[in-house]
Amino acid sequence: MSAMKQPLKIIIGVVIAALLGGGGYFAYLKLQAQTDKNSESLASAGDVLVGDSYKPNSEKLTEEEMAPTINTKLKPSRKVVKSLQRENIKLSIEIIKLKDQIASLNNEVAELEDYKVTNERFAPKRLKDEMADIERQVKAFLLESDDAARFSSMHIEIMAAASALEYKEYITRNRLMVTKIQRSKIAIEFLPGYSFCVGDGIELAANSAREFDLVASKFRGTSTVALPSRLKKDLDSVITPCQNTLRAQLDKNLTEPS
Repeated sequence: MSAMKQPLKIIIGVVIAALLGGGGYFAYLKLQAQTDKNSESLASAGDVLVGDSYKPNSEKLTEEEMAPTINTKLKPSRKVVKSLQRENIKLSIEIIKLKDQIASLNNEVAELEDYKVTNERFAPKRLKDEMADIERQVKAFLLESDDAARFSSMHIEIMAAASALEYKEYITRNRLMVTKIQRSKIAIEFLPGYSFCVGDGIELAANSAREFDLVASKFRGTSTVALPSRLKKDLDSVITPCQNTLRAQLDKNLTEPS
């Protein structure tokens, strides 16, 4: 009896081993299938990041996806995409802000350039050069004019100097940007009449050689001493109408459209 049981045990053992072996084989097949599936999932992550399906401009982020923290329900690859989209939006906003700042700074630079040009235009040295040019042109005109023959050389110098002073007064008061052509026009067309008015006015205001010298020093800028009150009053009474006439002419002609 025991002899019959021994082969039976062997047969049962072989069957059990076969069953265990079969189970191990099937378990191995299941494990290999899962491994292949995981490999495919990892490979698809690259397609999500760089493939045709990734179109950030065609997707609108939800409030949940725009939250400061990354949605834990999303796949790791999608978390990266959403994070990059948020950074892109932030950078776009910063670029817009920087462009606005640049535009504002450009406006400030333009204003400063205009301020610089204007101040250089009325700088003492430049005005001094323009006044010298005006005085030279008026003097040359008077020396060639038959109507100025009644005035002495000193009278003509005073008249030309007075014209330069009035030119300076007018353009600085009105903050005018006068071109070289406009300056020549003023010197030839408008200032000669003013200079004749000044020359005749001096004859009326100065009652002596001394007063004439004082008036000459005033207009030529060779003296800073104030004129006696009576002489100043007399001079103003004859010069003011000359100034008003010239300024009205310049207002009309320099502001008219060309």
